[in-house]
Amino acid sequence: MRTKRTNQELVLKIVIIGVLTALAIGLSLIKLPITGVSVTLLLPVVIIGAALYGPCVGAWLTVIPNIIAYFTEGALFMVYSPIGGFATIVLKGILAGIAAGFIYKALSKKLPMVAITCASVSAPLINTGVFILGSYILIWDKMLEAAIDKGIDPEFAGIAILLGLGFNCVVELILNIVLAPAIFKILQIVTKKKLI
Repeated sequence: MRTKRTNQELVLKIVIIGVLTALAIGLSLIKLPITGVSVTLLLPVVIIGAALYGPCVGAWLTVIPNIIAYFTEGALFMVYSPIGGFATIVLKGILAGIAAGFIYKALSKKLPMVAITCASVSAPLINTGVFILGSYILIWDKMLEAAIDKGIDPEFAGIAILLGLGFNCVVELILNIVLAPAIFKILQIVTKKKLI
């Protein structure tokens, strides 16, 4: 039997997950014009959700934004490998959210700020790594053709693509390391309870 306190805690959890889901969707639609590859503010929200409520919530927070990303930015995947591309784009976020949740959980009891920082580092590395792997397996030759069509020297097209994706990863890594711990601390203060 649930008590009034457990009902209130459940409602608070549902509300926070709902707010984080809305933030994840909204922030994923804002593209920062830093690189030729889209940089979003999605991952700090994923890291916070994963730290607060575990790997499943971290994974959940990536699903809708990555489905949207597939349909708005996944043109090469849609044309040449629609199912594999969909799986790659959605799976990269899910794995990043799960990893952030498990990393946070493993370290948080003794080293809470190290835990949130390590989770912040893991998310963009896994997100970008899975994307590069999926792209390489499914559409690498088409990505090379697209780069060459944009005027990149054919000898350096592969390096240019990897540099662009790597730069994107570094930008997201820096954003995560700066934003996730700060937002997490603010959330801790606002909810007036020790979350970390």
